[in-house]
Amino acid sequence: MAPPHSTPADFEAIFHASASPLLVLDTRLVIRDINRAYAAVTLREREELIGRHMFDAFPDNPHDPGADGVRNLDASFRRVLEERAPDTMGIQRYDIPHPAAPTGFREKYWSPVNSPVLDPGGEVTALLHHVEDVTGFHRELARAEHAFLRTGIPAARTPAVRRGYAHHLARAAEEARRLEELRTEVDQLRQALHSRAVIDQAVGIVQAERRCAPEDAFRILVNISQHTNTKLRDIAAALVRRAEDALPGPLLPDVPAARPAPRPDRTAAGPGGGRPRAEGAAPGKRS
Repeated sequence: MAPPHSTPADFEAIFHASASPLLVLDTRLVIRDINRAYAAVTLREREELIGRHMFDAFPDNPHDPGADGVRNLDASFRRVLEERAPDTMGIQRYDIPHPAAPTGFREKYWSPVNSPVLDPGGEVTALLHHVEDVTGFHRELARAEHAFLRTGIPAARTPAVRRGYAHHLARAAEEARRLEELRTEVDQLRQALHSRAVIDQAVGIVQAERRCAPEDAFRILVNISQHTNTKLRDIAAALVRRAEDALPGPLLPDVPAARPAPRPDRTAAGPGGGRPRAEGAAPGKRS
């Protein structure tokens, strides 16, 4: 039997519940959605970001003459669009607007990964932007590095200093492990978004051919998946490819409906489904 199927609503729930800060852009770099984790780390509301261009919503800090966040992030997005592959950026300083900050911007350091969402033909339909706020970790490492540069003589490297540096290294290893786990989760979500895009296209094809509602079209795809023991996303991708090839005839196979359970044979059984009566015997009497 085919594995359980996820509906588009399931993907929405996973996206918004994820602990990884995620933002979805279209190919014009207009923000289409963010999840709760992204809203929390950027100190923004979902409603104020959706529909805005990425760099209108998050401009460079005008008070930082060396700001290069917009330039570097835009270059990463362009690489994803051109190469159709994920792009992992280095640690990037990218201050964010914040009305409570004296300059109107709060200093932030990020670890960004940008990934494409592809259609069945391999074309980019959207970008998935994943960031982790590493500001606190970056500041701690900077303080540790500054301390070692200032006390470079061997006598100054006391056991306490070495323990402090070991503590920072341990935290660095833990942060690296956590980032790897989050990136794995993001990759799974990216695959889910890709599957969702394909399934949505297939649902539209079924609607057009069978003249039915989206929910009924989705059930038809699930029914085909269960009868053929094939994953739903593979069924959807095959249907989309068949539609793009413009092959003659119907796009959907005829899948037989489930057979009803057989009814007991009452011609050979007595009332209540008991043993058959002997020929000529009266009801209620033993033959």
